[in-house]
Amino acid sequence: MAAAAENVAGWNSLPATGARRGRGLAWGVLLGLGAAAAGAVLGLVASPGPGDDHTTANLAWTAAAAVQSADRSEQRARAAEQALAEARGRLEQLDAAGAAQELHDWQEAKRVGLDRALNDRGALWGDDRRRVLAAIVRESRRQGLDPLMVAAVIEIESRFDPFAVSPAGACGLMQLMPPTAKELFTGRKASLKTAHLFNPVLNIELGTAYVAQLLRRFDGDLQRALIAYNAGPSVARSLVHGSKSYRRLQAYPRAVLAAYRDLLLAQQASPARIAQR
Repeated sequence: MAAAAENVAGWNSLPATGARRGRGLAWGVLLGLGAAAAGAVLGLVASPGPGDDHTTANLAWTAAAAVQSADRSEQRARAAEQALAEARGRLEQLDAAGAAQELHDWQEAKRVGLDRALNDRGALWGDDRRRVLAAIVRESRRQGLDPLMVAAVIEIESRFDPFAVSPAGACGLMQLMPPTAKELFTGRKASLKTAHLFNPVLNIELGTAYVAQLLRRFDGDLQRALIAYNAGPSVARSLVHGSKSYRRLQAYPRAVLAAYRDLLLAQQASPARIAQR
């Protein structure tokens, strides 16, 4: 009887133990499925871990891998944020250096008298005036030109009007023809449109490059280079010294050289005026 009771008790206890085991396995499966879903969201798959079957241990391994991937993603995000902050810092340093260089170039322009060249000239005021003065000095230095000579060319070409357009279609401060400007712009990533020539800084950059190119082409002959700038290189190359065409085209270099002389005289007179004060 006692044995029977024990058997009955043992029999009655079996379903309870089996239910607990079943519930534990169910929770393990649910947790594992949740981990697998998290792994899928993070770009993982429920890859086989220690075993070949999708057991609770295997799913737990997937969950650990998902946590590790999340940690790596967070580390990559922090590294990306740090790299972005460093890049911004470098850009700020470059901007500061560029602003300092522009200020230095502007002061140099004032020292050589270019600020007086812009008095009552064109439509350049405030920051635009400062940028143009700095660009003349910077681009002249880059091309090995006298900034006063470049200013003289601008004076004759446009009287410092950045929106000037000639009857032939030349544009901007240095009156560049669009085809010529596009040739000078070759090799850059962006394409040049005619409207871009009304940007005074870009116009000066291309115009000074063209003057320097013509000086090299004509072996440093300033008068012939200026004729080429005004009438085209082929015309300047075919000119016969003393011919009617030569005398007619000489008017342009004479005007530029006269403006250059005036700027030089103004530069020389400035220290005398300062000394008298």
